Amino acid sequence: MRDHLKYFVSTILSLCLGLTFAHGSIRSEYEVKAAFLYNFTRFVSWSQVEDSSAPLDVCVFGDDPFGDLLDPLRGRKSQGRELRLRYPDNVAGLTECDVLYIGQSQSRNLSNLLGIAQEGGILTVSDLPDFIRNGGMFGYVKRGNVIRFEINLKAATEAGLTINSRLLELAVRVLR
Repeated sequence: MRDHLKYFVSTILSLCLGLTFAHGSIRSEYEVKAAFLYNFTRFVSWSQVEDSSAPLDVCVFGDDPFGDLLDPLRGRKSQGRELRLRYPDNVAGLTECDVLYIGQSQSRNLSNLLGIAQEGGILTVSDLPDFIRNGGMFGYVKRGNVIRFEINLKAATEAGLTINSRLLELAVRVLR
């Protein structure tokens, strides 16, 4: 079990290094969150996907705190699927997403967005406060200077998503 955790942590660290630019400074909060976002796609299975080779669309809706930090994900593969980045400017564009990062500016629209995601089998991620308690699936949390994540397993399961047990072990909190 510890070998799996070591592998996962080393993967996250290597991704943090791989997603950053050529500066040697301490990784920013959103560099770490971008690496987590990529790893979420590696350890979650979508039951509603009919074509397992179809691209996996990662969407950012609302304000985008990542800037260009997600750009290295373009074209990268996750579970054999090519990652595509999308930035829908309205709710209608969310139906084509597999992963949905919900920005702070969408906090008032959260209930509606989570309903759309639940119905469409879309993995939801955000750093909104109490995100998983409000029905989101992966919520970023900050413990001191360390970025971690929480998982709402019930919400993910109801959306037809399966989360690998290794990812559940790394979460600071899992709602079942």
